[in-house]
Amino acid sequence: MQDKQEIFNKALQLQMKGKFDKAQKIYLKLISENISNDKLFFFTGTSFLQTNDYDKAIKFLDKSIKLNPDIPEAYNNKGIALKKIEKYSESVENYDKAISLKKDYVDAYLNKGISLRIIKKYKEAINCFETCIKLKPKEPKIYNNLGNVYGEIKNFNIAVECYSKALQLNKNFGEAYSNRGRILHRFDHHKLALDDFEKAYKNDNNLDYIVGDLFFTKMHFCNWEDFYKFKEQIENGINNKKKIMVPFPMLLLNDDQNQHKIVAEQHAKEQISQISNFPRMFHKKNDKIRIGYFSPDFKNHPVMHLILDVLKNHDKSKFDIYGFYHGPKEDKWTDNVKEYFHKFYNVYKKSEEDIATLSRENKIDIAVDLCGYTKFSIPKTYIKGAAPIQINYLGYPGTMGNKYHNYIIADKNIIPQSELKNFSEKVLYLPNCYQANQSKIKISNKNFNKKDFKLPDESFVFACLNSNYKINPIIFDSWMKILIGCKNSVLWLLKGNEQSAENLIKEASKRGVDKNRIIFAEQTSLDIHLKRMQFIDLFLDTHPYGAHTTASEVIRMGVPIITIMGNSFASRVATSILKNVGLENLVTKNIEEYTNTSIDFGLNKNKILDIKNYLSDPSNTEILYNSKKFTKDLENIFQNLIKI
Repeated sequence: MQDKQEIFNKALQLQMKGKFDKAQKIYLKLISENISNDKLFFFTGTSFLQTNDYDKAIKFLDKSIKLNPDIPEAYNNKGIALKKIEKYSESVENYDKAISLKKDYVDAYLNKGISLRIIKKYKEAINCFETCIKLKPKEPKIYNNLGNVYGEIKNFNIAVECYSKALQLNKNFGEAYSNRGRILHRFDHHKLALDDFEKAYKNDNNLDYIVGDLFFTKMHFCNWEDFYKFKEQIENGINNKKKIMVPFPMLLLNDDQNQHKIVAEQHAKEQISQISNFPRMFHKKNDKIRIGYFSPDFKNHPVMHLILDVLKNHDKSKFDIYGFYHGPKEDKWTDNVKEYFHKFYNVYKKSEEDIATLSRENKIDIAVDLCGYTKFSIPKTYIKGAAPIQINYLGYPGTMGNKYHNYIIADKNIIPQSELKNFSEKVLYLPNCYQANQSKIKISNKNFNKKDFKLPDESFVFACLNSNYKINPIIFDSWMKILIGCKNSVLWLLKGNEQSAENLIKEASKRGVDKNRIIFAEQTSLDIHLKRMQFIDLFLDTHPYGAHTTASEVIRMGVPIITIMGNSFASRVATSILKNVGLENLVTKNIEEYTNTSIDFGLNKNKILDIKNYLSDPSNTEILYNSKKFTKDLENIFQNLIKI
């Protein structure tokens, strides 16, 4: 028996060194020789837990518990295994048993709190973590997990305080930096977020999504120092099924719609795993079709600017329109849009599941998700079932990668037949451009001149007023070649922040372009923003994430836009707009054609004047801004869905 004990001790040493497979083989050999005691089964089960074989872990831990029901660690470890296979309530029961045997068992309280958070028992989870703090006040993991709870209940200030406390206790805690960075980024504190993500990456570059988070935040500052390194790392990570990037910033990385789908499916699977399912019970047919529009952007936001007339023009004799606003702040646009809804709910403080319940209580027939995976998204609302029919439209230019969004609305330029395989949704095609628009929009009546915007009078004005994070070194290289090829020209860019402006100037200088040829447009009101577009000669689209709302705005203002037709939804919106107004010659196939065509226009201003004259005729652009016809086309889609 002494020999058996020595063999067992050897296995324990291997397990402590992280050599779990070798330890398992020894444990299983001892068990096959009819060695049966609670410690052997406990360590066998624990070794399987450490190699992520959760079913076997539970099997052997149960045998240990049967032989000795008074080992708290066995219940705790079984609880961890149950959590991993998403049996959260059962895991809580096992943590409770562990705690009943060991009243000051911090790990069991901590693990219990994590499971309670996942099943949305937030008050109980907070109580668990507060108990942990009393027992072990200097353990940073407790504060990190407490921050996760406050983040989920949208008490972001306290969440940040919790992460900060964790970091006070452990300045090398990568996960806490990452978690705090995500909240800071969500509320546009990009500089602070970048600092957190850099520290998270430095301390643990294998954290889920940290590479993608760091890449996206650096793009807000046009910081391209590691652009190609991160691009390759992310694309390889996606192919290797790593959790390396969330869906929205993926649209900036490339125009590979298949990779976009892989990332969306992975993200959707993670969202689905975090909630417990229940029967999706739906209502009987309503007298009028009830459309629920769900958005965090019923405010001064591009999505609001696009969708406003649709909400206004809906046939109220056939449709009841409901608004579900899940954004943090209201403004004058919010106040104005409320009148177009039959009912309008501010659901920001509600959980995603409660929003789904509210929608079902209102017997919504069709839920239109105007957000997708953009900021303040609520994907779990649709997993729970907000309506029998759920549609991805307008806010997120890509697939949701799940079976709960039944449809996506597009047009045949946006999603050609060759790309249907890369969308989890069934595609609903509008007859013309998929993009909603207002028929008329307020434009400033002030008399401006070029000098008001620091633009030289005689120069040809190339411009890109897209968000700075859409600019990458590949498209910027092209822009600099265009400026070098057109001596009497300037490039007018939107000023996102001071650092992005400084970096863009530095990047221009690296490419041999005088910094005085890069001019920045300050942030201003929408009416002035539209008015100043009249001074643009040619708008240069970004790629792979192109102009969307801005593309239709520049066409409205009679300005031509040149674009690269990519393979992804995000890279084809300007293509759709241009083809709908008969300007296919401004759609290019690659970066070389884009560069050369832009230079040609810059050297032949008469060609630009011809296009501007063409755009000045309302009959040539009416198809984009006929909001009544557009709404009718959309309603036809809705009515046909109800008939199915």
